[in-house]
Amino acid sequence: MRLVNDKPYRDEVQSGAGLGEVCAVSACADQDIVASKWIALEETARLARQYRERLLERFPARMIDEAAAFDRHLSVVPEAATAMKSGVCGIRSLSRGGILAGLWEMAQEAGVGLEVDLRRIPVRQETIEICEFFGENPYEISSGGCLLMTAENGNSLVAALSREGILATVIGRTTRGNDRVLYNQGRKSYLNKPRELKEEEKR
Repeated sequence: MRLVNDKPYRDEVQSGAGLGEVCAVSACADQDIVASKWIALEETARLARQYRERLLERFPARMIDEAAAFDRHLSVVPEAATAMKSGVCGIRSLSRGGILAGLWEMAQEAGVGLEVDLRRIPVRQETIEICEFFGENPYEISSGGCLLMTAENGNSLVAALSREGILATVIGRTTRGNDRVLYNQGRKSYLNKPRELKEEEKR
């Protein structure tokens, strides 16, 4: 998390300098949660490059090459700059622990609950196939290239990003209280503290 005197590190977002992890801690209850581009791009690209020959035994070269090129989507500077001008309240880049860790940390820091529809979280088919091959969970792996944002009007933020050619999706809402609820095809579960964050605490 990058903060300066407990204020959002907005200058870094606007300049695009060193945008590794950005968090503007101003998410509140009753806001839409928006995700940009797709989750798990960073780890998908790494797996595709590192294990290309193994993957080629099962998948076509075109798919593996496309996945390996996901690096071209990793900059979040364009969507961060647009979001800052378009009513964003909270904003964080996703890396370690993937989107589930990002959601947990956002809720923890803002003191809010969550209701998120897993089916609405954007994920590439290449990621699904490669994660299945390696037994990985796309919701828990490194997701550099995806921004998690909150806004009073998520559809308006999505539209602003779309005008800049950036895919974005409303995936849920923040809520009052502490419950962090995940929905998947009508089934309700609760978000537990992701493994990556638990392991980090032990170190």
